[in-house]
Amino acid sequence: MVRASRISCVLLALSLTGCARLVGGEAGVVLEAIEHGPARTELGRITPVPTRTRLAEADLWLPGAGVPRAGLVLAPGFSEGGRDDPRLQPLAESLARAGFAVRVPDLPGARRLTLDPADIAAMRRAAEAEAAAGRRVALAGISFAAAPALIAGQGGQAALVLTLGGFHGLGPLAVFAATGAHRAPGEAGWRRDPPTPYAAGAFLLAVSAAMPDGTDGLLLRQAGGRLLADPAARLEDLARAMTPAGRAALALVGEGDPERVPARLAALPAPARERLAALDPAGVALSTCTLAIHGLADTVIPWTQSAALAAALPPGRAVLVLVPGFGHVDPAGVPLEGQLVLIGAMRALLGWRDGTDPCPADRQGVASGAARPT
Repeated sequence: MVRASRISCVLLALSLTGCARLVGGEAGVVLEAIEHGPARTELGRITPVPTRTRLAEADLWLPGAGVPRAGLVLAPGFSEGGRDDPRLQPLAESLARAGFAVRVPDLPGARRLTLDPADIAAMRRAAEAEAAAGRRVALAGISFAAAPALIAGQGGQAALVLTLGGFHGLGPLAVFAATGAHRAPGEAGWRRDPPTPYAAGAFLLAVSAAMPDGTDGLLLRQAGGRLLADPAARLEDLARAMTPAGRAALALVGEGDPERVPARLAALPAPARERLAALDPAGVALSTCTLAIHGLADTVIPWTQSAALAAALPPGRAVLVLVPGFGHVDPAGVPLEGQLVLIGAMRALLGWRDGTDPCPADRQGVASGAARPT
């Protein structure tokens, strides 16, 4: 009966509930809890409720029983709620039930929906706190928080960096936000996706704090917010109130030619370029073992950015996981093929928790899932 149930789960392509427990073992149980909330799942039934301690700069989630087996610094992407974001709490609680000490720092830039070098320092302090507690440390960055996680994770306390829907270079990210064009490592031609105003809005929010003129920064935040709320939003009134530097940022996301976006970036004021460079993983020598997970259906940050991240690491220091049917960061609605890939990624993380290196030195990364054709 157990074997028949397992086969029927696969053939019927059911949801993670039930299927993941049978097919994925512990990894499936943890993923089910992340998607549906631990209280309603097997993980919630077999593990005690974790403790959540409010610290000055972070929340610390600890398993309800026993000693944590590893430390995980978990940073959400742009979220005004930060560590209180209700979408983050099932993830933190599930990982704590799985034996991690989960430290969720407040990232000042991410809470303001922008890129800020202060986020790197916050990640480093959280990693140092976990190391001081005597735990092996992983840094996990979701979406735009991948940048501070990657930068803070080099040459310090972290033994592993995990990114979900992250990116390697702000330049290619700007190209995608403006034009929908992107390319995988080694490709000469552009892959073309329809430009998404959401990606353009997120990019404007990301650069708003980097503008030397405060009024420009506020107006760019308004522009970004409008595009997030309404893909057809008009921005002409905001552009008229900006300085030439602010209008240069608007012109960047309005550029239709991917070959011209680098020149648009170069036209930003020097303080803005310098601030963005401080948060660009492409400007950092990456060497820490990195587990890069990315949805092939991501319309905010393209999967080719995680492919570029894996290619930038030395041989044997990256595991690239490409998930069919997975969007930016929401696990709901992922088809069976993608669920099985996510189970493999969770197994890698749980294996690291137990001392297994996910980055063996004898091979480059492992790519799971098929990349879309050009």
